[in-house]
Amino acid sequence: MSVYLIGFNAVSAIGWAVVLWLTLSVLASQSGTPIWDSATNDLSRTLLSLVAPWIPPSYSASWWVVAPVQSLAALEVFHVLFGLVRSPLLTTLLQVTSRLILVWLIVARFPSTHLNPFYTTMVLAWSLTEVLRYTYYTLSLMGARVPHALTWLRYTTFYVLYPLGAGSEALVVLSTIPEWKHGQYVKWGLEDWLKAGQVLLWIPGLWVMYTHMMQTRRKVLGRGSRQSRSKSK
Repeated sequence: MSVYLIGFNAVSAIGWAVVLWLTLSVLASQSGTPIWDSATNDLSRTLLSLVAPWIPPSYSASWWVVAPVQSLAALEVFHVLFGLVRSPLLTTLLQVTSRLILVWLIVARFPSTHLNPFYTTMVLAWSLTEVLRYTYYTLSLMGARVPHALTWLRYTTFYVLYPLGAGSEALVVLSTIPEWKHGQYVKWGLEDWLKAGQVLLWIPGLWVMYTHMMQTRRKVLGRGSRQSRSKSK
């Protein structure tokens, strides 16, 4: 079973590395373009007008890799359920489910998100996080020495990447919600209300993931620091 887990994490690390490379290539090769009509409400249009000139859309470059590699992550829930890994089920389910919703129920169904610069920042945060995470797991499962720099990055970059990723996810969803000003929310359908609720749930969801990572960071880096100090005595 360790061979399977090594293969799963290695393939995932490579997939997200490709996504990262494609996204960075888009960011490096062109400037953003104002996209004034890629949202369905005034708040999102205002936010897009502030960001779009600086961040180009990257859907056409990265989607063909993002969709399958993020879908592959659904197996992580089964890894926890079958006891293959010791990750908490709640945080694993929360992260995997929220991303699959973004990929297949939002981005795949709403073409306006393809030009959204927050798609670019979302995928950038995802790929940076996952390259570090899956590479760390691959080396650990292989019994190889994990560089301290990789361990530190794995358990520290979330301070920036989690808010960037979660915030971008919420803004991508928000851009697909119909206008609500002046009582226009009375025209919303069930799906619109569900998406609005999803945006509101991002705050407590981020807090769950954030506190989990802070606790894990203290365990991993704290223990390593104590061991280093004890060896030096």
